[in-house]
Formats: sequence, structure tokens, C-alpha cells
Amino acid sequence: MIIYHRGGRSDTRSGLHRIFQNNGSKRSIVTALCIITALSLALVASGFLPAFTEDTARAVNVVHVVDASGEEQASFISLFSNTPGNLNVEAEQIKEGFSCGRENKVDFVSFEAKYSCVSKKDAEVGWDKSDVPVLRVVNDEKGRGDDERRIMAVSMETGGSSRWILGIDMEVVEDFTLQVGEEEEDEELMIGRGEKSSGEDGWHQIQFSGGKKAPTKFVLKLYQKKGVEKKKMQRPVLKLRTDFDRITPQVQRVLERLPTYCSQFGKSTSPFTLAFLASLPYTK
Repeated sequence: MIIYHRGGRSDTRSGLHRIFQNNGSKRSIVTALCIITALSLALVASGFLPAFTEDTARAVNVVHVVDASGEEQASFISLFSNTPGNLNVEAEQIKEGFSCGRENKVDFVSFEAKYSCVSKKDAEVGWDKSDVPVLRVVNDEKGRGDDERRIMAVSMETGGSSRWILGIDMEVVEDFTLQVGEEEEDEELMIGRGEKSSGEDGWHQIQFSGGKKAPTKFVLKLYQKKGVEKKKMQRPVLKLRTDFDRITPQVQRVLERLPTYCSQFGKSTSPFTLAFLASLPYTK
């Protein structure tokens, strides 16, 4: 075998040597670049190197959360971001008693903040109890005739909020309807019977945003699937988040102390600065 190269030809041994040498150099460069990239990402993720400056803004969310989804109501300030890296530097500069980590997960219905900083300092004030949303069962019965599926009517009051997002567990619910007003009233039917879709996690989401005169009372009728497994009954059948475009004194303090490179940012499904959480557990 003869290897040709510019300037003449060489024997097989020297030619192969050159090829292996060149390939080895390329592999060394690629390996070095991978190591540098991985090391840089690790340093940024650990917070050792600042990933953001005044010239490179960091999008953050600051939300006063009132969580009424559990047995005991809880309120706290949540600081989170979709950008890489932790928030230890920001939390230290704000000095409002924030604790950061992945254990501070917050389910905002439309998404889950898997890492956040949480502070309970003065979080029990700055909001009104009348703003807390309510989910309650008003009727629970079996269907008639051949259809003996469970039909559950649920009253939903959004506490005066005209912007909310509702999650329905389609792993236990086959179909549902949504109407404005009370169950006995013949009010507007917003969503009728028919095939409903769901995401990979099994949740169907309804997002609502209205004006000042938007309705705040609704009724859902949930048609249960046949033969629901017990393991699918562990999570709530409904989960709700209501939003208020209101800055509480606690949130105001945090916003004033944010580093200059941080800016408030939110998608159409992100919560406002005051958010309430509620849920309805599945009952047999």
C-alpha cells in the first residue's frame, strides 16, 4: 500500500504514521474543547463563576405564593429562574431569609419550578383571605341507565381573580364540562362534552384570562373513567392556580434588592406576582 501526499510519495509506514498523528491531534483538540466546555458549565452551575453581568441580563420570577392545596395553608415568597445556575448569589444579596435548593419545588400547574429559593418572612400578610380560591364537590353520583360511571359536580370559585389555569387529571377523568355560574343555574356552557386531550403527564390544562367583569364562579362536571386503578388516585383530580397582578410589600422589597443584572420575565403561562394554589383530592 502506498500513501500519496503533497510533494511526492512516502512508504506505507511513514504515511500511516502521518495519518495517525494528524487524527490523534484532532482527537486531542476535540477532547480538550469538551473538557473546557464541561468545566465551564460546571463552574457556572455551581455558582463559582458568575454567568450574568449588567451586560448579560438574567430573567427571574418573584412570586408571593399562598398555597391552600394541602391540609394546612402555607404562604411564602418564591424566587426562581429558567436560566442555568443556582440563585445563591442573588438570595444572599436580597437578604430576606431565602433558602435555595431543589427541595423547594413549587407546582404552578402550568409548570413546576424544580429549583427555587423560598422565604417565609412576613409572607402571611399582604393578601386577603377572600382571594383564596375554593374547589368543593357539590354533587357526587353514579350515572343512569347503562352508564354507571361516577359523575362529580365541582364548584370552582376563583376568589375574584380573572386569570387562572386549571389542571384536570385525565388518568381518572374520561370527560368533563365547564359552565359559568352555579350548578342549578342555566348559565353559559364554556366547554361541552367531547374528546379531550392531555399531555404526557396525563393533565389537561385550561387557561382563562378575562377583563374586570369576567366571571369568577364556575361548575365542572367530571365523568370518571371505568376501572380506575388505585395508584392513579394518589394525586389530586383538580389543581388550580389563580393570579393577581398585585405587588405585595414583601415582593416589593425583593424586587428593590435584586442585582442590577436581574429582570422580571414571564411567559403567558407564568404566574403574576401574587398567586394562589388550590387542589381537590380524589376521593372514593
